[in-house]
Amino acid sequence: SSGINAEWPLRPGSSLAKEPNDYKKALKSLHYKQQTLYTHAYQSYVWNMMVSRRISTHGTAVLEGDLVYNDDSHGGVRRLTPEQVPSSHLSDIVLPMPGYDIQVPENCCKDYLSEILEQDGMSIDDFKGPLGKEFNVSGCYRNILFKPSEFDADIIKYSDENEKLVSTNLDSVLGKSFEAKNEGSKTALLLRFTLPKSCYATMLLREIMRSDAI
Repeated sequence: SSGINAEWPLRPGSSLAKEPNDYKKALKSLHYKQQTLYTHAYQSYVWNMMVSRRISTHGTAVLEGDLVYNDDSHGGVRRLTPEQVPSSHLSDIVLPMPGYDIQVPENCCKDYLSEILEQDGMSIDDFKGPLGKEFNVSGCYRNILFKPSEFDADIIKYSDENEKLVSTNLDSVLGKSFEAKNEGSKTALLLRFTLPKSCYATMLLREIMRSDAI
């Protein structure tokens, strides 16, 4: 079977038990899909660290040398000139997910990327070659900030914390109609919005609520 199975997490441990210092062999003992999962997770970690450093240092400012998508459908990027900075918004800016075929910003973010990788004994060149082709990743770009579309909000009254307040996907599949009672002493905020892939509703709620409990 090509699916994930419970045996995978044991393979690196088994390999390291026999050869404690051969981490490369331990990684290669994983199924290809799990190798890819770890690689993409590390890319996301580096990207998140880079964004956090940038925001903590420069806030929402657009910087000279930032990357934005080209004005075409090919997915390429270009660097902002000083003249273009005033008319750009943080939601226009993209940062690279590390890989062997990316452009990097010509500003502090370039240094952030190198420093974050160096802390893990890595460089951008390690995304092609050292561990073998199964760990080669070309990289891509993600927007620093996305604005949700189709945003709407309603206030709903309810009385029981276990009370159903919204229609679910299962209701739609089963053809069931649902309408909240909208009565009681407690108040709920119902939000509706659309986000693109790789954006998470939990992060939007955390920003709205200003809480790390989400």
